[in-house]
Amino acid sequence: MRFTAKNILLSKKPDYIWLGNTKKFLIVAVTGWRKLAHQLTNKFEVLCFETLNLKGMQRLWGRKVSEYAFGEFLQILEWVAHKKGKLVVYIDRWYPSSKTCYHCGHVLESLDLEVRRWRCPSCQAENDRDRNAALNIKRVGSSTLGVGDVRQAVPAISV
Repeated sequence: MRFTAKNILLSKKPDYIWLGNTKKFLIVAVTGWRKLAHQLTNKFEVLCFETLNLKGMQRLWGRKVSEYAFGEFLQILEWVAHKKGKLVVYIDRWYPSSKTCYHCGHVLESLDLEVRRWRCPSCQAENDRDRNAALNIKRVGSSTLGVGDVRQAVPAISV
């Protein structure tokens, strides 16, 4: 039997598949991913993710990225979501989620990775890089499903 993430998920007691510290750690991690996938799909109807260039991230940050096995977790999450009738939406990796101001939609020309907070030159709102990206991913994901709109509403000016 070939041990893949799906086979491990389908087994009743994944902790007993392999013996040994390193391989047992892998099984425990997969069991944890399954638990997290169930928690997320119980809490949310739609899950939105930005497709990441994991190979590029691995070149930048080394082995750490592959140790997290984010791709395997997404496979498990898709499988659990499909079983429960939930949706997993992926946002294009080239969408500028970090550089787009959530408040007004202004897109910065560039934003270095070291910059964690930035002020929008258009509306002067202060944005946290990760929170701003998450809100933009949520907006684009919901607009993909026809639930929301990507564009911000422009307030009317009363005279």
